[in-house]
Amino acid sequence: MITPRYISDLLGAPLAAVVQAEAIAAKATAEFIQEVGFSKTSTSSEEDFGEVRNIIFSYQKVEADGSSKTAKIAVPLLTIIPIPSLKVAEAEIEFDLALSQPDQSASVPKSGGSIGNKFIGDTSALRLKGIFGKKPTPNQPNTTQAATANMNVKIRLAQAEPAIGMVQLLNILDNANKET
Repeated sequence: MITPRYISDLLGAPLAAVVQAEAIAAKATAEFIQEVGFSKTSTSSEEDFGEVRNIIFSYQKVEADGSSKTAKIAVPLLTIIPIPSLKVAEAEIEFDLALSQPDQSASVPKSGGSIGNKFIGDTSALRLKGIFGKKPTPNQPNTTQAATANMNVKIRLAQAEPAIGMVQLLNILDNANKET
């Protein structure tokens, strides 16, 4: 038999999973930046990402007098490759719940006190329980006293805008480019 769970837990679990997935993606982006954009020396500390990894290009530069000269430019690798950065652009949660009786051990809170205590973390509040259930069919009469609620789950990923700190880092690296 399936044990009913608090509805707050049933609703909160997929939301927490979305937040956790976004945190995993952010960590992967940070690791990519560290591994691809920097080269660590053996003397670098754990907090020190190391030296910026540059790509050096050589090209022929025409001087003012018309002569040709080989010039080099160092470009930070992070400024020319896309940095994988995903975000949850939209999340809709869809599943069916069959509501059950209120938790027998819970009671209605007494009047007074902070409104936050009545809703957040207050175990004395009346809490409904439910289970994942089937969507009721419109042609069949509902033979139970339980109500159902429907929620939609869709997750759409999109390329995230770079964080302000990343834009600033890329600008600093871009301004540091020097011809040699």
